[in-house]
Amino acid sequence: KMMSWTVQRPDGGYRVYAKGASEIVLSRCTKVQAAGDIKALEEAEARRITDTVISNFANNAMRTIGMAFKDIDDLSPDDLDPVVLNSDGSPAFACETGLTLLGVVGIEDPLRPEVAPAISKCYRAGIDVRMVTGDNIQTAIAIAKGAGILSLELHCDSEGKVLPKRAMEGKEFRKYVHDAVEGGDPVFNQSKFDEIWPYLRVLARSSPDDKLTLAKGLNGSKVFQDKARCADLLRDDKIVVFPDRQVVAMTGDGTNDAPALKASDVGFAMGIAGTQIAKDAANIILLDDNFASIV
Repeated sequence: KMMSWTVQRPDGGYRVYAKGASEIVLSRCTKVQAAGDIKALEEAEARRITDTVISNFANNAMRTIGMAFKDIDDLSPDDLDPVVLNSDGSPAFACETGLTLLGVVGIEDPLRPEVAPAISKCYRAGIDVRMVTGDNIQTAIAIAKGAGILSLELHCDSEGKVLPKRAMEGKEFRKYVHDAVEGGDPVFNQSKFDEIWPYLRVLARSSPDDKLTLAKGLNGSKVFQDKARCADLLRDDKIVVFPDRQVVAMTGDGTNDAPALKASDVGFAMGIAGTQIAKDAANIILLDDNFASIV
């Protein structure tokens, strides 16, 4: 969720520039530059930036990007930090830790006006739309509310807060639906997946593997055979489970999306932004990259 590049400084040494998901970059910073001065980034200041800057942008459906730098004498790109980990659990590069925060920017990428009506049309046709995104969870929730994927009436409490299990981060989702194996890779648990997928509307900070897990998990789900549970879901939460195997359509544009597009019943690739590998794996290519074209 971040990237860095290095330039040589005129007076010797190197400067590492980093950008990426604001909360990730912020967590790697130990200093902050403000009004030309560099000072230590205290925990209270980091919380203030999170609460008043990052959250404010995200709650207004903006994508937030953190920017930082670090000056180093020697370029040792393979040195790893003994403590800090990447989102996938691997050790972080030492040159990407101990950064100095330069700022946080919010990028507005508004929904196309035709998206919300298209999603509403899907619901009327019996197609349930879920959102899987790399955005942080606050941004994802704000966008999902605007698109009609999250409803204030069905998926939020009286204060407008999203109900449990309706929106999750990829890290939490992976932990929930996989069983840990000592000395080995986690193993997918279909029963745990079936506990959560009827409720799940938004999956944020997701990885391409999460899309594949969703496609395979939905295809393998037998929730529809439990008529009593289906009746409870409909009565208590107004959740409709189709009375047969779940048919899955998946959209994607990146090379890493190809396995999920292939595993789904219908894979949609983006004709403009999509990579050739994604297009080859898909069943249908959207020439205008517009969700509304699906319906």
